Amino acid sequence: MELQIKSQELAPIEANLAQIKDYVSGVVAKYQNAAYTDEEMKLAKADRAELRHLKEDIEVKRKRVKTKWNAPYLAFETQIKAITALIDEPVALIDGQIKDYEARRKESRKAELQAVFDKANTLGPLVSFESVLEPQWLNASVSSGKATTSLIGKLEGMAKDIAQLESVVSAENRTVCVKHYLDTLNLADALLKDTLLKQEKAKQSAVLGAAEPEQVPQPPAVQASADEEDIFADMPAPKDYPESRRFVITGTPAQINELRRAANGIGVKMHEVF
Repeated sequence: MELQIKSQELAPIEANLAQIKDYVSGVVAKYQNAAYTDEEMKLAKADRAELRHLKEDIEVKRKRVKTKWNAPYLAFETQIKAITALIDEPVALIDGQIKDYEARRKESRKAELQAVFDKANTLGPLVSFESVLEPQWLNASVSSGKATTSLIGKLEGMAKDIAQLESVVSAENRTVCVKHYLDTLNLADALLKDTLLKQEKAKQSAVLGAAEPEQVPQPPAVQASADEEDIFADMPAPKDYPESRRFVITGTPAQINELRRAANGIGVKMHEVF
């Protein structure tokens, strides 16, 4: 059964189009090169209104004919849509079952590939199943065997690339370069990354220099004079309760730090006074 259109021939619309065209052409000709001064703006508005009224009169009749012309089709269209709506309901029902089947089939294929990945993966935690899974491997157009072969081939290729990468790049850049490869799966880019890191380090060394830290001369040890020894000898014996004294200490940073460590070692608290 198919839809058969028994009558669709429509008679031409009869109208005095030629006469109207001649009339409009004559009217418009008067305004082709119209130019108005500021004082003639009232006349310009009147002329514009006349032309708009002429167009509106023609458009009203055109729309009226269009409505009558389309009426049979609109009635026909309404009935057709009511019929096709009857088909939509079972289509939606069947479509839902097909989509459910496709989802379950893809999940089954994904589980199969997950098992293959767990068995064939030699890179350990470096890669995850989701990072190597290609969406097209789940399509019905790709056989299970082809998807499995593709997955194993990809893992073997990655393992080979990483082994080559680790044997070529410098030890200090190895972790960064391997991560870059895992992000891009592009061996050439990962090798280039090692080169760029080496160049950057060379530039930094050239700017900062590789000179040894400046050695701070150590002042000669000063022995206390006899007078100073007498002063310390006359100092009273230490008391049992804490007391605070101020000293001005002169020495290199290393010497002052050593003095601070020594003081801490015997329980003496030191703080700088500015």
